[in-house]
Amino acid sequence: MDKTKLTASMDSLFGIEDFQVMLRRMPEPLCILSSTHEQKPNRFLFVNKRAEDLLLLSEQELRTYSWSEVFGFDAQINLQEMEEQTASEPFTYKRSPLSKQLKGHALRISLRDFQTQAGETYFLLTIIDATEHFQTKEQLRVTSSEFESLFKFNPNIIYAISKEGLITNLNDAGLKRLGYSRDEMIGRDFKDLIIEADLEKTIALFSEILKGHVQNFFIQLKDKHNSPFSVEITAVPIIVDQEVTGVIGMAQDISERLEMETKLRDSEESHRAFFDYNIDPVITYDLQGCFLAFNKATEDILGVEQEALIGQSFLPFIEEELRESTWHHFQQVLNGQPYQYETTALNTEGERTHLHITLIPAFVNGELLHIHCIGKDVTVLKRHQEMMRHMAYHDNLTGLGNQRLFNDELRSLLKQHTSTELGLWIVDLDRFKFINDHLGHEAGDQLITSFSERLQRIIGSRGQVFRYGGDEFAIITPHTTELATRLLAAEVIGELSKSYEIEGFHTVLTASLGISFYPRHGADEREIIRAADHAMYHAKKHGRNTFQLYSSDIAGLAHSDLRMETLLHKALENKEFVLYYQPQYHAATNKIHGIEALIRWNNPELGVVPPDAFIPVAEETGMIVPIGEWVIEEACRQNMAWQKRGFPATPISVNMSLRQFYQSDLVEKIKSILKRTGLGPRCLMLEITETIAMQEDIASDILRELKELGVRIAMDDFGTGYSSLKYLQTFSIDHIKIDKAFTDKLDTKEGRAIIATIISLGHHLDMTVVAEGVETPDQVQELRQLGCDVFQGYYFSRPLPAADVDDQLFKKCKQNGKKTYIY
Repeated sequence: MDKTKLTASMDSLFGIEDFQVMLRRMPEPLCILSSTHEQKPNRFLFVNKRAEDLLLLSEQELRTYSWSEVFGFDAQINLQEMEEQTASEPFTYKRSPLSKQLKGHALRISLRDFQTQAGETYFLLTIIDATEHFQTKEQLRVTSSEFESLFKFNPNIIYAISKEGLITNLNDAGLKRLGYSRDEMIGRDFKDLIIEADLEKTIALFSEILKGHVQNFFIQLKDKHNSPFSVEITAVPIIVDQEVTGVIGMAQDISERLEMETKLRDSEESHRAFFDYNIDPVITYDLQGCFLAFNKATEDILGVEQEALIGQSFLPFIEEELRESTWHHFQQVLNGQPYQYETTALNTEGERTHLHITLIPAFVNGELLHIHCIGKDVTVLKRHQEMMRHMAYHDNLTGLGNQRLFNDELRSLLKQHTSTELGLWIVDLDRFKFINDHLGHEAGDQLITSFSERLQRIIGSRGQVFRYGGDEFAIITPHTTELATRLLAAEVIGELSKSYEIEGFHTVLTASLGISFYPRHGADEREIIRAADHAMYHAKKHGRNTFQLYSSDIAGLAHSDLRMETLLHKALENKEFVLYYQPQYHAATNKIHGIEALIRWNNPELGVVPPDAFIPVAEETGMIVPIGEWVIEEACRQNMAWQKRGFPATPISVNMSLRQFYQSDLVEKIKSILKRTGLGPRCLMLEITETIAMQEDIASDILRELKELGVRIAMDDFGTGYSSLKYLQTFSIDHIKIDKAFTDKLDTKEGRAIIATIISLGHHLDMTVVAEGVETPDQVQELRQLGCDVFQGYYFSRPLPAADVDDQLFKKCKQNGKKTYIY
């Protein structure tokens, strides 16, 4: 930096009053300092008024300091460096007397030396307050740094465009999203990035921005691979000296947001459709059980429009005796977990609707705000359940309670036993089979119905009448005496022996009665039933049409039963049992679906004995267990033999007795039989009856183990014993078999309805439905129309010995010189 040389003499200058006045009145702060060669170098010699005002010290005070003490600079500092340093940072010298007054201020200091005519050197110090300039500069630096950070680190696309529409800057996020390098983007026309459909709109908006208007709009850009994506753009004009020089803006990729909004909208529409168009009631309650919203299905069930229900409690629409329990159920959902229960609603006309309710807690930000409710109208299901329950507990022909209801009622009454005796009657019709065979099954059914009606009328309120079996009835007379029983029995015999008119014919039907007393003749139901049964057989042996009270004279089994029991013990050892096989046909294809193995007893003394004659004795004596094991093994062996001869693997069904089923080692025995015979478990189907429900928990475990083994399970004689929806749900059943008694009634409205219900029930539980006793083409046609899956009966084939199966069922034919089977 050039130094200015002043030649005027300080003495003469200072001696001129006008010159000093001029210096003092100068608008810039000025100071004159002594030279560095004096005894006290760089001291303030002169300070004008503006300098005093700026430095907030008087001239006299400043004269006591050197300039380096005031401003914190080394006296030997380069003057140019000093000017640059003071211009770029605020005053911070802490030891200076100015540190308190000028803290935060920026002073630009200029120092010039000059010489007097006498050759003395002095310094002219000028001070400029650059605080505002420094602050502006600092603010500009911070702003520039902030903008740079916003531009560089913003995850959205930040861009700058010239007035001509050329891209002048683009941040890294924009380069990454668009797939271009910086060199490829700088100078590119922004219109190259706009999809065709949005181009005209975007050009118009760009023109508006150049007019000074901020714009916010939505368009689609395309990346380097021409893949479009949606953005929300905010664009502002760049204004320099009141002139728009370009556009700067931000483009936010909203593709994911739009996708989420679409999904949310679709979800809302889906939920709205679920709410509005659901055929079941859908309701939203507040936490007190008051209606907040509900759909039309709810209006239809309750018979009340929405405006009248909003804010009202649901309890008045619940059947009165169920309100307390229903409210208790409702409160359970307040624990924050879904809850289900059943209740009955009443509409304004008093009509009942059975509902299965699912309550779902609705949380918002962790707070339970309201309750969603979905009600399933189960009225029809309840009716079906009631009908099925009635079918399970009642005989479909007479309407009387069946054996299951009899067992339940007897068990209940024995638990309530008082000091009085209870009478148990077994009533067996005399020669009914002969009458049934001669008059026909339909007439036989009418006779059974007339007999049951007459029996009920006679017994009246003195007892309960049940249909115990085919031609057997049971009567329970609680709180009775032997004398009252004898008198009633004599009355029954007399009335029952009167003739019946059936289809224009008069016929006489008598009955034999066996009666026992509890607790006189047994400690439990099994013992008194056996006693009554023995008494009934004794009555038959003594001429029928009479009654017999149990006594020690007729204790034990009948002689014929004893003889049969003796022969049964030798039958297995003597190989007197033989299996017959009856096929089951698929309804849709007429192909064989399976084969049922049926046991016959060919005894040298008794001849061919049907199962219903010896099975009860075998059950009672326990012989049914080894006999049953033989049947299963023989059936498996025969099935395997057929398969080895080329017959396809087909399930073979074997009936299993109650006593055999509840063996503790049943599953292990089945495993051993399958292993010995080599038959796959899927080719064995065990047919059980509904009586296994007597010990539900044990039965469920046994069936589960059998299913795990791979063996299939069929429910035989469905609807005639212990049938129940509960058991079908509990037990693992593959097939249900419609009993022949139902098939025989297929030509009646009631019979058809029952079979239709059983088929529908089976299909809803994913079970195959088999109809037994199919004997006519009409039955085949009706069952097909009802959707039955499998047929079994004389119409297709009688039970056959194994030797006749090939020729009569799996007709051999020649095809390409090989033997094949039609199945």
